[in-house]
Amino acid sequence: MSTKSARWLGAAVALAALASAQQASAYCRSNTCKASELCLQDDNPVGDCRPLRWKNSCIGFNIQEDASSEISYQEISDVLDAAFRTWEEAPCDGGRTPGIRVQNLGPVSCGAVELNARDGKTRIVDGLVPGNANVVVFRDMSWTGPGRERDTDILALTTVQFDKNTGDLWGADMEINTDLHDFTVGDDSAAPRDDLLAIVTHEAGHFLGLDHTLAGPEATMHARYNDKEPMNYRTLHADDIAGICQIYPPRDLSAAACNPIPPHGFSPECAEDQAVACGVAPPGADGAGRSVPLAAAALGAAAWLRAGARRRRERLQRGRPAAG
Repeated sequence: MSTKSARWLGAAVALAALASAQQASAYCRSNTCKASELCLQDDNPVGDCRPLRWKNSCIGFNIQEDASSEISYQEISDVLDAAFRTWEEAPCDGGRTPGIRVQNLGPVSCGAVELNARDGKTRIVDGLVPGNANVVVFRDMSWTGPGRERDTDILALTTVQFDKNTGDLWGADMEINTDLHDFTVGDDSAAPRDDLLAIVTHEAGHFLGLDHTLAGPEATMHARYNDKEPMNYRTLHADDIAGICQIYPPRDLSAAACNPIPPHGFSPECAEDQAVACGVAPPGADGAGRSVPLAAAALGAAAWLRAGARRRRERLQRGRPAAG
């Protein structure tokens, strides 16, 4: 048996032991591998698989300006603010909150799921790479298409992009399936209408680095959306709290500079529409803005793309296990 095979076997055995023991914390962190049977609960890699997290303590998201014909931009903005605030205010040990802040940076024109980096695919002008936005987009008319024929039951989809060598998140885009499903922002979320706040609270967990939990259906990060008890997803279960507090341990953020710009720079436009020279510089490790060459930083993404694992997709479905 090869060393690599032995590592995967060990991971599977470890997961089986975790599930059978039904320990108090059953959350799983998203990781750089596509092994759905692997559940990482701390910062330690298993083989080549590393858990994902945002490196900086502050990150931003944007809403695609067209919003939805079902829900207004302002309603969407309010719901997303509430969803991320639920994770930010999770009660960790000692009454403190997770060391992460998420800022709503407003509307953008781009609704594409893309990561612009020096990966051999992105158009580069004058040596500069176009910027990015962590976008939330509502797919009113275009959910199905090539590669999505089996995705009709999916309510929402979060795609995360990362450095496979470190697990650092580079980008996250959230898509809501308003093409095939009806949503509500009020308390009248009886089937067949689905509760938008419940769903985006789950997706916000993926945005922050959590995978589907091994805990029961009462957990927000459970893989199934129960349309009979939608309000359960609006608040966090103890398992969800344990997960977010582990990824982002409480820390004093009051004196820290907060730069929510994506690691490869920001732009409200898609790559093909950008005036590249106007992009905003990526943040430094200390949260301060800085301009750095992206060649070294993007090597992990290039290798990952070549390997065929272009992006990890986390899915929330109604009534059956998610495939993400």
